[in-house]
Amino acid sequence: MKSLYIDLASHNACMACIDDKVVSYEQASNRLSDDELIPLLNRTLNSAGWSLPDLTHIVCVIGPGGFTSLRVAVTFANVLANQLGIPSAGVHLSDVYRERSGKRKVESGKSMEDVFWVHSTKKDQLFIRGGQWEDPTLVTLDEIQNSKFKIQYFCGELIPEHKEVIGGKEASLAPLIDLLPQIVSDAQYSTEILHPWYGRGW
Repeated sequence: MKSLYIDLASHNACMACIDDKVVSYEQASNRLSDDELIPLLNRTLNSAGWSLPDLTHIVCVIGPGGFTSLRVAVTFANVLANQLGIPSAGVHLSDVYRERSGKRKVESGKSMEDVFWVHSTKKDQLFIRGGQWEDPTLVTLDEIQNSKFKIQYFCGELIPEHKEVIGGKEASLAPLIDLLPQIVSDAQYSTEILHPWYGRGW
């Protein structure tokens, strides 16, 4: 299994070639334009010593993220998968962070606490997953402040103002590069077209 991993959604965007380990890893801007994708792909493949026909699977982070970044990344993944005739998988950014945070729980004294994934999207809104929110959900800051679930630990991408409202502590995260083989292995592959996840019903 030789997989190409594409992430233009997170702040630390990247592209990587993975088999049972990370063979090559290239950091990128999450504001990457479509004309920069081919050079990034070529650098990633060349660093791995691979060519396009070597790829057997494609994994793409489908959201949340910037509107244009997600469209560019998902379209690129769909075109590659289609032209190469290989399966693809979309992974949600919350799954990536939850994997890095150690499967959602950290030790707090003698108990295990949920690690909430949170992601800033607007000044008064953010995405959250954890506690009563089993799936990634768009909520207001008021809903967070009035929730019976107190966030002890969190991970994700937050603006400073949201960190103040959230409270709690940032969970320590394992390096992404160490967990990419597992993330790629666990992904659900198909020949269906991938769709960006905007979290707002559009």
